[in-house]
Amino acid sequence: MTASNMEMNSTQRDFYLHAIHSSLEKGMAAKEVVCSITTGFRSIPSLRTTPGLNPYHASVADIGYGFDAAQGTIQRLLKGERIPLAKEMLVFDLDTLRISEKQLSPNFELAVKEASLDVLYLVEQSRYLNNQISKRIKEAIRLGQMLLGPEWEMVRARIKNVQAIPRL
Repeated sequence: MTASNMEMNSTQRDFYLHAIHSSLEKGMAAKEVVCSITTGFRSIPSLRTTPGLNPYHASVADIGYGFDAAQGTIQRLLKGERIPLAKEMLVFDLDTLRISEKQLSPNFELAVKEASLDVLYLVEQSRYLNNQISKRIKEAIRLGQMLLGPEWEMVRARIKNVQAIPRL
């Protein structure tokens, strides 16, 4: 791939964008189930007040928002919209998903630390789905890196200060 991959022929670019979108779709499906299970954790006495439940629920929500943002950017690009800073938006969306994904597992493990035996099947199902979410995010990022080539890191270096701004 060339250094200017977003300007490559549209067939190649669209191939990567569709592949990233597809990966995110699969991750979103797993996230939807995890979100339902996570909400259900609030009704389980052994998990209701565990320290990690709220941060875990927030991590799952962050990932959902991230999937929506990335898919929205990709849809706009696929429709041919000329977006100023399109590369920055794509890298920002995917790299922010990477950051949210890093929070998922530690928060989950803290939330389920005191889980009773009768809900272990939900814990294991959630752990499996969390793993699927992580795989799909990593796959989407890998495809984004292939799309942008060496430009990925240059763009990421430019957007990292924006990522450091706290969300309201």
